[in-house]
Amino acid sequence: MLTIYPERWPGRMGRLALDVTALLWTAVWALSGYAIYRLVLSLQVLADAITSTGQTFDRWIQAFRNASPANIPGLSGALHSLADSLQRSAGAPLIARGMEAHARINELATLLGLFVALLPIVSVTGTYLFWRWRDARDVDAAAQFVQGARLTGQVAEASALLAHRAVAQLPLRQLMRVSGDPLGDLAAGRYDALAAAMLRQAGMRPLPVSSGQAVEQRR
Repeated sequence: MLTIYPERWPGRMGRLALDVTALLWTAVWALSGYAIYRLVLSLQVLADAITSTGQTFDRWIQAFRNASPANIPGLSGALHSLADSLQRSAGAPLIARGMEAHARINELATLLGLFVALLPIVSVTGTYLFWRWRDARDVDAAAQFVQGARLTGQVAEASALLAHRAVAQLPLRQLMRVSGDPLGDLAAGRYDALAAAMLRQAGMRPLPVSSGQAVEQRR
């Protein structure tokens, strides 16, 4: 199982705070995208009004057809032709344009909602998740290294390795706060302070004091 949080509380709380912040950031932008979607979608009322107007025209034209006199040579045909012309120029186009506008507004609302939500989520949350995944792998590797040293009793060897990595990797200011003479400590086998600093960098607790360091401290 992957270890995603360090042993030490400062590192654990710091990463937990970052995780909560990333979660809130994602939730805020997801809700913002949904709000934009709903706002643009409300414009469908205008499209539906156009469709309703076209349907109203169709009802009026149908009523006009029903009220037109039948079986009157010339007049009946002219009135039906007029009704058909009105339907083609007023009712049917309005209904078609209203339905098309309804569909386009839905597409626009979806695109704007996704754009508003996904742009900050992918750019910020995605970057954070990538960093968090790499950090969790580093934490897990440090935890396995420390656990292996404790189980096998190779604390002195592990401290020596960590001390050399501390001298090679830690910033000089941090290194000099740990030891006034880091090279001298390496040469004399005083590894524990440097090893502890390297483990603190990874969020882990220091290893038990090795026997060599204990003898050095008693001297």
